[in-house]
Amino acid sequence: MSEKEKLIENLVTKSGKSLDEIKTLVSDKVNELSGLVSEEGAIYIVANDLGAKLDAERPKKEADSVKIEDITEAKVPTSLTCKVIRKYDKVTFQSKSGSEGSVQSVLVGDESGIIRIVFWNEKTEVLDNIQDGDILAITNAYTRENTNTERIEIHFGQYSDIEVNPENVKIVLPEYTPQEITFTEKKITEMADGDKNVKITGIVTDYDIPRFYVGCPECFKKVQQDDGKQMCGQHGEVQANRIPIVNLIIDDSTGTIPVVGFRDRAEQLSGVSTEEVLGFTEDIDKYRAFCKRIVGAKVELGGNVTTNNMTGDMQVMANQILNLELKTVEEIAKDEVKEEAAKAEATSDDDLDIDIEEIDFDDDML
Repeated sequence: MSEKEKLIENLVTKSGKSLDEIKTLVSDKVNELSGLVSEEGAIYIVANDLGAKLDAERPKKEADSVKIEDITEAKVPTSLTCKVIRKYDKVTFQSKSGSEGSVQSVLVGDESGIIRIVFWNEKTEVLDNIQDGDILAITNAYTRENTNTERIEIHFGQYSDIEVNPENVKIVLPEYTPQEITFTEKKITEMADGDKNVKITGIVTDYDIPRFYVGCPECFKKVQQDDGKQMCGQHGEVQANRIPIVNLIIDDSTGTIPVVGFRDRAEQLSGVSTEEVLGFTEDIDKYRAFCKRIVGAKVELGGNVTTNNMTGDMQVMANQILNLELKTVEEIAKDEVKEEAAKAEATSDDDLDIDIEEIDFDDDML
């Protein structure tokens, strides 16, 4: 009996459905995901939809441990020891069958490079007690190509194991920026449409009310409404999320340029959570209060220079926020004192102008 046949037999027993029903569900799942998963992978997804937990057989051989720089192909069993650079928030979603799912990932590195590791559904519980800086010894994961980024990533699967902070293991990460991007610093006046991976350091001079689009919780692409259903071109019917978009203006003393940030970059560009960013779209007072913190703040970021299709102006699409220094309460208070003083001075000057004009007018009448 093949591995696939064993899994189907197992699922028939656990779910109470007939063999023909299970085979139909698996076939439909393969078609629904447009060939993105194998039949074996579809069986596990169907099992999750049905609330059935399969009894997995351990691999006969543990996958060889490799360095990240050697992870270059998809669909390869993989073991590695790595250090957590960043743990991302968990995202929940609803599958076409109505069952709830979740996905969470970590960015990890070793002496040779960095890579993302993805955890699905109940496997996300593995990350509950894992923090940035922890060392992970992972065995029997598998590699997969992310169709959005065209990069290889690792998925923590049914056969995978993990040990957190194993004894006598140290990893010293090299000096690099996340995602292995090297940014070239440029002044705004030196930028040209099409420039890639430029670095800007400047002051935020304006922060628009954030916007959002309704996107797929798995791939973040915009969903379409179809007969009252939210449909993703890649993942079918989903329970979509609001994905924030932030627009702000940066001045580096040579000029100004708009900066746009989507998803987690919108969060990083604002220095607050996605929920707070979206909250600004619903509460103008919160938005105005936050503007006092971010307008005048120093920001350092990397991104690509593009042309805004609507305005024809250059803009920077942010892909890495290197530093953001929001203003403190004390700095805001000082700004408010300066504003009040400036208003008082302007009012005084206006009164003086009026008096002079009135005197001149009277003189002309003589």
